[in-house]
Amino acid sequence: MIAKRLGPIQLTPGYSRLNGVTFIYAAFVTIGLLAFISFIQAYLLNVNLKMPPELQGRTVAILGIANEIVALVLVAPFGALADKIGRRLVYTFGFAWLAIGFLLYPEARTLPQLLACALFFSVGVAAVGTMLATVLADTPLENSRGKLVGITGLFQGLGVMIAVLGLGKVPELLAAGGMDDQRAGQITLWIAAGIAALSALAVFIGLKKGSPRRDGGAATSLAFILREGLTAARSNPRIWFAYMLQFVSFGDRIVIGTFLSLRLQQTALEHGMSMAAATGAASRVFGMVSGAALIGALIFGVLLDRLDRLKTGVFAMALGATAYFAGGFIDDPTAMKIVAPVCLLLGFGQVSAIIASQTMLGQEAPISCRGAVFGLAGICASAGILFTNGAGGWLYDQVSKGGPFFLMAGASFGIMLFGLWLLRRAPVTAPAVSQ
Repeated sequence: MIAKRLGPIQLTPGYSRLNGVTFIYAAFVTIGLLAFISFIQAYLLNVNLKMPPELQGRTVAILGIANEIVALVLVAPFGALADKIGRRLVYTFGFAWLAIGFLLYPEARTLPQLLACALFFSVGVAAVGTMLATVLADTPLENSRGKLVGITGLFQGLGVMIAVLGLGKVPELLAAGGMDDQRAGQITLWIAAGIAALSALAVFIGLKKGSPRRDGGAATSLAFILREGLTAARSNPRIWFAYMLQFVSFGDRIVIGTFLSLRLQQTALEHGMSMAAATGAASRVFGMVSGAALIGALIFGVLLDRLDRLKTGVFAMALGATAYFAGGFIDDPTAMKIVAPVCLLLGFGQVSAIIASQTMLGQEAPISCRGAVFGLAGICASAGILFTNGAGGWLYDQVSKGGPFFLMAGASFGIMLFGLWLLRRAPVTAPAVSQ
């Protein structure tokens, strides 16, 4: 069967251009909706629950930890289910579940109700998140995999920026027309539910039916992943560095997606803004960070193949440490002369950490145990999310609103020092894994 092309991308035989375009759209919407629900949590805490600001940091941490635990539990079952009934049906289910979750969120009036909504929503998050990675692996031929990863990453970044800037402005626009904050938030989440429902229909129509044929084999156990992943890292310390990059890059997402938006909205309220106006102001700042990340992704994408991956990782950590240290001092979302350069640093710092972690893993993971290395890297990513939510939430409430930023600055600086040590000890890729 002749492989079809989607622009520069060669598709796996059996996949159509419609399948490819639908997947890129699904990636765009998936990450956008997940970023938006993190962003809008502060609005719900203030308007629906009327929660005191001094409790909000640990509350968003609890919600984030609960979400990640549910996702960890359900990733493997959804992957197995997709192998049996097809990616299309699981992706459709995930979007439909998210739509119901968006409808439920504005009905929460107490913390237990909000936590129940978050746990319910997490089922959909696990489904669409698992299918995003799975369909990305299925769709291109190997010689086009990097191109599709790059294009998908670009559209994911656009999805985050458009979702937060667009949906984040809706409460402010509705409130300006005389609607109360609670109703404005409800309408905004209903719009998000509509987008999720339409996306369920789109992936049902556009994604490939059935599932790719797989060699029958036993599922890889957690013990095997840990054993092989750690063995690979002991033989090549650059893999340790890649694991650390994965840990901090996923922690970055929590700080920017959750604690930055929470801090901006709280500070805007302190400056006398309404909650709807505060959300709009925070969305503009968040959009600037996302825009900077997009520009950074394009720059790094062009330069990456010309640079040593370890040096790139060290630079990413140096940039991240600087960005998060500066970000710890952001407090007024209206002071754009101060906020704009910090947003540029945060966007570049976030995307450089993500790209550095992915490219280091791709270069250093031995072919013989690549699956285990990537599996352990995924565990490190989850650990980064859980750690940043837990420690960041406590620091935010008990120490300083800049605490989560200083936490990531310290982590990035420590990993940078390890990378500098590696440059002296292992300046080139180990021959055993350069395959």
